[in-house]
Amino acid sequence: MSAPAAPETDHGKILFERFVDLWNGEVDFADTPEFIADEFTVHSAELARYLGFPDSNAITTRGGLLDWVRAVRGLLHDVRFTTDPGPIRDGDHVAGGYVVTGTYAGGAPTATVEPGTPVRYAGMSIVRLQDGKLAEYWVLSDGLGLLSQLGAVRTP
Repeated sequence: MSAPAAPETDHGKILFERFVDLWNGEVDFADTPEFIADEFTVHSAELARYLGFPDSNAITTRGGLLDWVRAVRGLLHDVRFTTDPGPIRDGDHVAGGYVVTGTYAGGAPTATVEPGTPVRYAGMSIVRLQDGKLAEYWVLSDGLGLLSQLGAVRTP
């Protein structure tokens, strides 16, 4: 039998996992000022607009980020982000891969599948720390795979 893993002590990695917990609905939005900076910038692909989301690249505040989290959680019931691999820290950047599972809730204007359709996609996240909080986020996800699963695009 192997020994249980030691609790994480790296503050940046702890913040990264707290960020994942936010997406998983395990963090109260009122607690986000503790670990997400007021000014928060997102860098992402534009495929999300095909699901009716606003341009995530226009997010420059914690409030904008929380609106985006609400939108994703509204699109996918029982959404679950699982970090693998990571988190990995290099200076003021922390990165990790993720797999997302959930059930389509309905409401995406271009989706053709029925609500209740299960989805699964993967991606990579990088966050930048500033003054002990998350201040910037780069995300690269398999948006095309998600769009395909929702019938929003046709693939051969």
